[in-house]
Parts: sequence; C-alpha cells; structure tokens
Amino acid sequence: MTGRSIDIALTQAEAGEKTEIVYENVCTLSTEPELCFNYATTDDLKKWGFSEGCFSCLLKDQKDTIIQVITTYQDNEGAKKAYESDSKYLKHHGYGKQVTTKTIGESSIMIKKKDTDGITYNLLFLKNNVFAAVSAKYKKDMPDNVDHLTMLAEKIEGKIK
Repeated sequence: MTGRSIDIALTQAEAGEKTEIVYENVCTLSTEPELCFNYATTDDLKKWGFSEGCFSCLLKDQKDTIIQVITTYQDNEGAKKAYESDSKYLKHHGYGKQVTTKTIGESSIMIKKKDTDGITYNLLFLKNNVFAAVSAKYKKDMPDNVDHLTMLAEKIEGKIK
C-alpha cells in the first residue's frame, strides 16, 4: 500500500523549471470532517476508505495554472470507485471532450476544454490505492500542452509504490 499523498505530489523542483507552488493543503477526514468533492460526499469518501488528500496549486511561467490532487485510499477498490466517479462526473458535466493519450497507471483519462481565456486539461489516473488528478489551465493552445501534462502525471505515477 502506498503511503502519504504529500509524498506522492510533485515538489516545486520536480514540477519543472519556472514553476512555483502557490498553495498546498494536506487533509484527512479527521482534520476536515466535512470534506467532499463535486462528485463525492463525505459519506462516499468514508465508504471508499479515503485516507489522505494533498491538494496543491502550481504556477508555470507566471501564467499557466496547474492543480494536482493526490488522494490515497485504504485499498485499490476504494481508489477505483473514486476514479470512476470523478471520470463519470467530468464526462457528464461539461468539462470537455476526451483526448486520446497513452494510459498512465492502471487506468487514465484526459479531458480537454477550450474557454475564452485559455484551454483546460483534466488528466485523471488510478494506480494501486492512489487516485490522482492533474488539471492545467494553459493560456495558449500549444501542441506540447498534452505532453507537458502527461509528463507531470508520469512523474507522479513514478512516485507511487
């Protein structure tokens, strides 16, 4: 079983040059008993065996925003339920269209949405008892955006035991 989500989340140095961490929070249900996500209630998190979450926001080149959400569960089954719930939520609530990329971890999905102020990607993946999501809002639609986000996810995946 993989340990703490804070140890899995990318550090500023791992995230790459010209990237800074502007916010980071680590929590459990004992530290934040009302914790919930768009797709999951506190009861869902308890039922799935949520252990810990690390939520951090990074800024790349002082313009592109990257958010990493690493959540650990007591076992793979709980992480799988969280991953499936989040994937379903994004697909059915206007978060964009699925992008075909290589699979990261046991299962992964990337969704892309163009907005007036940039382009947003949400990459979700599952590995062992960890459900990870990396979201990025890029100011410009560049061909290497997908590769950049995939590279970040692969670095996170590499830290999961």
